[in-house]
Amino acid sequence: MVVLNGREFRTEPNSTRIITTPVGITLQANTRQVVDFANRFNGPATSLIIDNTDGAQAITYNVNGQFLTPLNLGASSFRTFDNMIISRVEIDSTGGPSTQPVQITAQVAGRSYEIGPNIATQRESLT
Repeated sequence: MVVLNGREFRTEPNSTRIITTPVGITLQANTRQVVDFANRFNGPATSLIIDNTDGAQAITYNVNGQFLTPLNLGASSFRTFDNMIISRVEIDSTGGPSTQPVQITAQVAGRSYEIGPNIATQRESLT
């Protein structure tokens, strides 16, 4: 279990029992946007690609709010995150200003999509 941005996630990013769904999001140019995977897709992303399609302007990004200062992603560059629990990503393309959209591609683990045997958890006995 992991708590990110005030949400509790019980998903294990490397679990072979989790069924993930690919999603693609195109963020408009010259905007600042936050993609909250838990609210928008009902589960965290386990892998993520941020693709800056603008050939001239850099963008900034922040994953899970973990960086005090957002990180820079150069023009025509991409950044990948794998085997993580990603609750949200913030993209800011207003610094240039950017003229091309930012493409986000992610694998999202739904809260109720697991495969394999259902093994009941053991309870501790108080007696």
